[in-house]
Amino acid sequence: MDKSSVETVRRTISQLRPSVVAVELDENRLWALKDPDRGKLDSPFRSGLLPWLLALLERSVGSLTEVFPGTEMLEAVEEGQTIGARVVMIDKPIDEILKRLREIPLTERARIGIDTLAALVRIGARRTIIVGDKDLHKLMSEFDSKYPTLSRILVKERDEYMAKELYEILASTSGQVVAVVGLGHVRGIMQNLAQKEAASSRENVELRYEWTLLTFP
Repeated sequence: MDKSSVETVRRTISQLRPSVVAVELDENRLWALKDPDRGKLDSPFRSGLLPWLLALLERSVGSLTEVFPGTEMLEAVEEGQTIGARVVMIDKPIDEILKRLREIPLTERARIGIDTLAALVRIGARRTIIVGDKDLHKLMSEFDSKYPTLSRILVKERDEYMAKELYEILASTSGQVVAVVGLGHVRGIMQNLAQKEAASSRENVELRYEWTLLTFP
């Protein structure tokens, strides 16, 4: 995510003027993004070593593009409010996610920790790999294979949760809906929505929608 992507989010919402802007945040994460001290990391003793390492990695990646993680989500919220849209937080509460992270087996925790430290070293040396959209599915599959519990907690469960929230929004909204989520969640959310639509059709409940997929580098 870079500065141009943040601008694209703002411009897309401004031009489409949707009835609803759905954002991959929960209320606590939104509050944290608005905090003037948002750049400060909690102590690993307070947040837990694994969440602390993941947060450090996310912010280190953000430093490469000079964009703080979550800036595009905050931009979506602010632009949605500017145009008078209903802004909805659709992500799973962060407290629930952090509790679930405690279930990761020790061996997987060690593997995550070692790989995270290695990634931080590469970032520190400015040795990065640019990943294209075509590579994403392969990378997500590798992530799922290498860290199955982490993948389930951070990706699959959140895909299902956000799809449920979006489905309810789509079912209750006649106007256009813009959802701003990370690219790694798009495939899972779309699959879950398709399953929910099929299940509802069997119950004689019809829901029609079209996807226009905009991806930002």
